[in-house]
Amino acid sequence: MSSALLVSWAITVVGEFDAAGRRIPEGVIPLLPMVPVVLWAREQSRPLQAEAIQVAFGLSRATAYRWMGALEDIDDPAAAKRRLPAGGRVRDAVRQELALLAGAKGGR
Repeated sequence: MSSALLVSWAITVVGEFDAAGRRIPEGVIPLLPMVPVVLWAREQSRPLQAEAIQVAFGLSRATAYRWMGALEDIDDPAAAKRRLPAGGRVRDAVRQELALLAGAKGGR
């Protein structure tokens, strides 16, 4: 999967958690590709700057510009989802994870 598709996937995942009124557990964030980048980008002023992305993640200038383009959907998870080849599977996977998390919390 290209970095642009990974960013779209991460935007979709973050959007799904937001829509469900949930936060992604802190311990899980590093395990989800590009989710830390999306969470960082959401905290930045707009428009995003390639130089800021480059410094924050130690990227080459070219990669920072590719990520910046992919992050254009940061405020529109539905648009990011449309870029995914199998976007419907993302929603199902997030719902399954939320159910597992809810079950784990309820079982304590």
